[in-house]
Amino acid sequence: MSVKYFSIIIIIFSLLLLLAACATVSPKEDLFNGIKGTVIPVNRDGKEIIYQEKEKVIINCIPLMKGSPLQEWSITLNPKPDGTFIVALDRGEYSVEIFLKGFYVASFHIDVLEDELVDLGIIKIEEIEAGEGTPVKGEEADDVISNEGDVNIQPPSN
Repeated sequence: MSVKYFSIIIIIFSLLLLLAACATVSPKEDLFNGIKGTVIPVNRDGKEIIYQEKEKVIINCIPLMKGSPLQEWSITLNPKPDGTFIVALDRGEYSVEIFLKGFYVASFHIDVLEDELVDLGIIKIEEIEAGEGTPVKGEEADDVISNEGDVNIQPPSN
């Protein structure tokens, strides 16, 4: 009897060990077609803007046929809070556009080959900084607009 129980315990222990080994294996990223990368919002000097919420970035992948976009569909996603993203794409040519309100748009073309995960690396999107405007010709910068709703359109003066 004790040999039977001992063999059952060995089998259960082996199954648990096998289950634990399978649970720790992480899936390989390169088993599918697609792209991956990290989006980092930066200021004019190229320094990362820490407080900017990276998950509000919009990444748009538009399939291309002979250089022209296919309007039938596109894939849109948001990165993780740390700015990383990974997306599975079919084999082919894509236009990738990265948007964030208040930042310049990053746009580029990529070719996804069979069983290839294209690493885009770190993609820096630069903040649009509003500078001081110059007054309209013949006007002063300190002029007070009395009625903001009125529009006065005049032809350009020579």
